[in-house]
Amino acid sequence: MLNLKKRDWFFLLAGTALMAIGAEGFFEHADLVAGGITGIGIMLDEWTSMRFGVHIPLWFVNLAGNLPLFLIAWKLKGKDFVSRSILTAVLFSAMLYVEEVFPLYSSDPLLAAVFGGTALGIGLGLVLSVDSTTGGVELAATLLHLKFRSVSVPRFIFILDAAVILAGMIFFGVEMGLYAIIAVFVTDQFIEWVVEGPSYARGAWIISEKSEEITQALLSELRRGVTAFPATGKYTGQGREVLFCVFSQKEVHSVKSIIMNIDKNAFFLVTDIREVLGKGFADK
Repeated sequence: MLNLKKRDWFFLLAGTALMAIGAEGFFEHADLVAGGITGIGIMLDEWTSMRFGVHIPLWFVNLAGNLPLFLIAWKLKGKDFVSRSILTAVLFSAMLYVEEVFPLYSSDPLLAAVFGGTALGIGLGLVLSVDSTTGGVELAATLLHLKFRSVSVPRFIFILDAAVILAGMIFFGVEMGLYAIIAVFVTDQFIEWVVEGPSYARGAWIISEKSEEITQALLSELRRGVTAFPATGKYTGQGREVLFCVFSQKEVHSVKSIIMNIDKNAFFLVTDIREVLGKGFADK
């Protein structure tokens, strides 16, 4: 049985609604094949419309394309693995159906790629944040990985999406394929932004002969903890301390200023930190 909280329901409903806006409201009517089952659906709808005058909606393709994948996953991985994804896929198809009623944008493919990718990325990020997927390429990649263990799931996702985008280039032309690549990039950036947060923490490794002064300045001015590690310079053979400090994105300039004002010859590097857990760090 599914155990969904109110927050989970809200994220799934909001996420699938935004995904439908991106896929149906922007991508389909701008002929942007940005991978996945929706990309296949866009090409299939175009082909049947041109050849037979028959419109095949994205919501139907999403359900029909996911059905065999869910049956295989149910058999191989069990119902607990796929139950939430089945619910999400059904919600996504329902949102695609509803989105057909609303006005659609197809004038500028670049704007469609940017705003469609934004909506799709935020929506999928909300879905992923409650441990669910809409099936499709992600589920297909997981099932293929069970058979071909030497190839990772992300690699399979890349291969499958690349194949769909390449088919879209052949079907709609190279220019539209390039716009689709922009859409994929925007989508990935917003997925990361939603799942991991709008900003990363930063960490600084500092080597200085004035390490104690720098430590006190960071403690008093920024109220950030500092950890000292004993180290030995292999070129000089001299022992010294290496300082490590974690701080927020907006404090990067302050940290640089503190270090350089105390020791202009200090060696330090600043690196991204995707996630900080534990007591003692709060992004101010």
